[in-house]
Amino acid sequence: MLGVRLPPGLPFIFEIMAKSKKKKKKKKSAAPAQAATDQPQAVAVAESKVPKKRKAVAKPSVKERTSGTIDTIGQFLREVRIELSKVTWPTRKDTIASTSVVLVIVILIAVFLGIVDLGLSRLMRILLS
Repeated sequence: MLGVRLPPGLPFIFEIMAKSKKKKKKKKSAAPAQAATDQPQAVAVAESKVPKKRKAVAKPSVKERTSGTIDTIGQFLREVRIELSKVTWPTRKDTIASTSVVLVIVILIAVFLGIVDLGLSRLMRILLS
């Protein structure tokens, strides 16, 4: 039978998540009930579910953000200049020598592949005729 087989899901992850949620609920509901014996348990659970207010975070101004970006770009360019000064640049003689070696090797490989292609094409003509 042909078709696409899907791998089984990962139910154990959902089981672990469900168990951890149950444990958290049990701990939250058990602690207030034990601490306050006069209050009913439902009131203690309801109080624990009240969302907490978030504190306002001051955002940096546009001027602060752009000045930080400009400083970062400036530092990057300084580091680039320092790294480029550490590079050992080849001389003109070394560059010409390396380039000539590359060109000679490319020409040799081209001639070799041309000869192999010519030989294989003649062999195919002989076999097919």
